[in-house]
Amino acid sequence: MATRRKNPAYCGPSLHNLLNQANREATSEMRRMMSAEGLPVEFWRVLEVLADERGRSMSELAAEMGMQLPATSKLVDRMSEAALVQRATDPADQRRVILHISDFGLQKVAALERDVRHHRDRIGRAFGPERQAQLTELLQDFIRAHR
Repeated sequence: MATRRKNPAYCGPSLHNLLNQANREATSEMRRMMSAEGLPVEFWRVLEVLADERGRSMSELAAEMGMQLPATSKLVDRMSEAALVQRATDPADQRRVILHISDFGLQKVAALERDVRHHRDRIGRAFGPERQAQLTELLQDFIRAHR
């Protein structure tokens, strides 16, 4: 029976694989919480941004969420059909559309925000404030480096 040699170049899981796994882990509990309110996690991300009730153009929302404009537009279409967001004409520029969270969207945020805060606090306690700040900074640096 032939023995298998390890690849000498293998240094453990790649950063890409680790980021994907971290995303899956972080999203799995969020997905369970969101499903209780009948929302996909992607809807929550938009609602959380729009919950400040300042309104955003589609391009501003896409940039803030780190998404491509066409994907953001499709997501907002689905959310508009679900009565979670509303579109309004920008009073300063009639060609622009401003997105706002609906009252129904605000109700969903209110129903979920306590559970989301507990989830995030639990993760924060596992890291501690210093390591959490360090991880946040590293991830922001990573994102900026790839733009």
